[in-house]
Amino acid sequence: MSRWMACVTLAFAVGCASTPPPNQMAPTPPATQEPAKTATLPSPKPSPVTSDGIAARVNNEIITWKDVKDVLKEIRPSDLTPELMKSKLREMVEEKMFLQAARKNNLSISDLELDEAQRREAKMYGSEEEFDKVIRIKYGTRTAYREEKRKQLLIFRLYRHLMQQSWTNPGAGSPGLMLDFVSPQELREYYESHKEQFQAIEQISLIRIGLQFSTSREEETKQQIAESLVRMLDEGAEFTMLAYFYSDVDRAKHFRDRGVSRKDLSTFYAPDTVHHLFDVMKDGEVSGIIRDGKTYNIFKLEWKHEQKQETFEEAQVKIRSMLENTYREANRKRLRDHLRKEAYLWPNDLFDNDG
Repeated sequence: MSRWMACVTLAFAVGCASTPPPNQMAPTPPATQEPAKTATLPSPKPSPVTSDGIAARVNNEIITWKDVKDVLKEIRPSDLTPELMKSKLREMVEEKMFLQAARKNNLSISDLELDEAQRREAKMYGSEEEFDKVIRIKYGTRTAYREEKRKQLLIFRLYRHLMQQSWTNPGAGSPGLMLDFVSPQELREYYESHKEQFQAIEQISLIRIGLQFSTSREEETKQQIAESLVRMLDEGAEFTMLAYFYSDVDRAKHFRDRGVSRKDLSTFYAPDTVHHLFDVMKDGEVSGIIRDGKTYNIFKLEWKHEQKQETFEEAQVKIRSMLENTYREANRKRLRDHLRKEAYLWPNDLFDNDG
């Protein structure tokens, strides 16, 4: 089930940011030994995200709107909405805060550690060919993949370092991170209290392009993007690539609807959508644009089959993955909020609407 799928990378939330006018630099951090608190920073006048000026500052490092556009270079310029760019900016700022903290703690990842992590990840995809396909879609080249993987491992090491630090020197300065270790007892307790999830059930695997909106204006924009994506698919575009680069729904962007039951999907989709996916669509079929709540979606059904009943021994790997990912997501938010207290972050309201 997709809810059990392991997340190697950290999830990042969608939100809003602001940027100074093109001819105005971001405010310079105060020349004091103690870093400024985000709550005391001035709020500069917002300007459109269409310029290539400074988008954000994290301590002594800056991120420009050009940097954001470069990361989103696979997306057509006409589809680069302010919401999408602001979402990516938040993601980049959070990562920069984490990497700065890792450097401050003198942490690093060796090439041997990186090689081993790459071998482990390749095994998850079954074949080297499938692994290469994912790398091309998400990173472009192996070199870019390794650079990104090194960052991910370094951030994970930062978590471990701070947790160990809090054990040896507990106090108010700790971010309150939780161990992502799952005990055998927790695995068994989850299995016994959720046995219905492991019964013989019908499953499907699908990929989704998900575009979310909150206002009528955003809805109109997202519908237009969805219509352009349908045309691109008709012209032979790769569905997986479009799903990864265009989706602004985390579940869609990270392909979390692979190997799911009706009950799984009922948590995320309306009954009519679940019915369409299970009872109408055929293997390999691509849907039209389907509105579900505050999202426009395009689905591709990969396969459909009956899942056999799973014993505890068969299910425990999936259970462990799900529980570990739950802890890691909570840790990500705790660490980000902890680092914000000590960082000079501009705009200072960058994460105010993020849970």
